[in-house]
Amino acid sequence: MRLTVPAVVVLGVLMVVLIRGQRLRGGPAAVAVAFGFQLAHGQAAPAITETCRLVAQFIGRLHL
Repeated sequence: MRLTVPAVVVLGVLMVVLIRGQRLRGGPAAVAVAFGFQLAHGQAAPAITETCRLVAQFIGRLHL
């Protein structure tokens, strides 16, 4: 069975866990989110997207 989860969902859950565990405060979390939005619309966006796709493919090929 194959499970597909968007990266934004995984990162969002991770962000919530970090905030709830008091490892990441609200201010730095807001800066991280703003930085992510800027990256998504910047010149590096295609390279970041391709790298994430390749990493996901690699992980998908692992037989754990």
